[in-house]
Amino acid sequence: MIRTIGAYAVMIAATIYSGGRAILYYFLWPRHFRRRADRLTGEWTSLCLRGAGAELVVKHGERLGAGRGRILVSNHQSWFDIFALGTALRRRFSFVGKKEISRIPVVGGAWERVGNIAIDRSDREAAIASLERADALLREGRTIIMFPEGTRSPTGELGRFKKGAFVMAIKSQVPVVPVAVLGTGRIMKKGDWRVFPGTATVVVGNPVDTEGLTLKDRNRLARKCRDEVFRLMNGEG
Repeated sequence: MIRTIGAYAVMIAATIYSGGRAILYYFLWPRHFRRRADRLTGEWTSLCLRGAGAELVVKHGERLGAGRGRILVSNHQSWFDIFALGTALRRRFSFVGKKEISRIPVVGGAWERVGNIAIDRSDREAAIASLERADALLREGRTIIMFPEGTRSPTGELGRFKKGAFVMAIKSQVPVVPVAVLGTGRIMKKGDWRVFPGTATVVVGNPVDTEGLTLKDRNRLARKCRDEVFRLMNGEG
């Protein structure tokens, strides 16, 4: 219980500390906001991870690359997947999440302003606008992080991959990087508010090229990336 209270206290303090500075940069130095926000987001995920007493191990981090837009697809077990991936990447990354996140008072607005993308699947036009925004970020050389299962797995088993990430990758002609995140389900399980110390391991697979692919290839690309994530989850990376 003390560990959990301490972890939440750090998360709240880190959010206020990093988020408050981001707001100041947004209003006082708007020209430099995105660059500073990138650094603050990586700082925030690192503080939240350490505050829970969690260690991070990154395997094959060199495969993450830099300077070119790409889409990272990962399994999803826990909220701590976000902290682990953000800390592993540190700079120039954006998450794609559900619209409900952007509706959280204060936090939601800041979440979008620093470069993350909220998709409203019930509104086709809004969803298309969000995908166009993602394409613009990819052209800037950012890494877009997506969880193609669509929700956290309660058992840790890998679910079916939805096609959105792969449609986006093909349309933008950017590589897809399969990644497995291990151990976060033991730090914080789905449906459980308690936090436990542990090790989060990020295993990075080889990028999958999409150059020359068309939307007819989206199912094949999704299967290939899911198979690679499954392989990485089972220690074959």
